[in-house]
Amino acid sequence: MPSNPDTTLGGIRSYALTLHGELDADFASTFCPLETTFVCDGKTFRLANLHLDQSGLIGLLRHLHNVGCVILSLESE
Repeated sequence: MPSNPDTTLGGIRSYALTLHGELDADFASTFCPLETTFVCDGKTFRLANLHLDQSGLIGLLRHLHNVGCVILSLESE
């Protein structure tokens, strides 16, 4: 099966995550790439413009899970 260069494991992609939990904007500045935007609406928040490779995304998802966040959606932008 030929590989698609847009879906390689090492490629950096842009993602948006919508989550339920309690985090503050300091989380985004500490654990996310600089370009990340953090928008909070009560206990639901969105991290957008995440430029990560697959291992970075998995690491971020694990950290969010460990602090009690529930993933509502994950989109590739």
